[in-house]
Amino acid sequence: SSGINAEWPLRPGFDGKLAAAFSLSLALNMPYKCLGVAQKILELDDGTTQLRNLIENLQMDQIESLLEYLATWNTNSKHTIIAQNVLFALLSGGQSRSFASNPKLRVHWEALIPYTERHFERLTKLQQQSTFLQYTWDRMKLSEV
Repeated sequence: SSGINAEWPLRPGFDGKLAAAFSLSLALNMPYKCLGVAQKILELDDGTTQLRNLIENLQMDQIESLLEYLATWNTNSKHTIIAQNVLFALLSGGQSRSFASNPKLRVHWEALIPYTERHFERLTKLQQQSTFLQYTWDRMKLSEV
């Protein structure tokens, strides 16, 4: 069911309201509220761990909704970092082995691939450009000496 799970293992300092808001945003089909809550969770000191703990306790219908949201978030480069962090938390959880056998989830996985590849290519180019810029800067400093 898509209800709020009050039994999530929370670490000290983690606001249980964030866990409830995350689950509620999934239950009420509010993808951008879910994005905002995920961002707030990821801003915590141990946010990646907390997010993984929340996701590990989701029901399959909630995971399906989350994957659908991820595919939507991932289309916008502004939301890519959060989407990829949530995707990492989802894939690094204990349930991830059962995802491949679920045909409902396959559609959402396939929707993630093109934009993830596009973002990866964009970040790779940025990294190359910054490396070249650093090299140029270092050469300029050497010529001043």
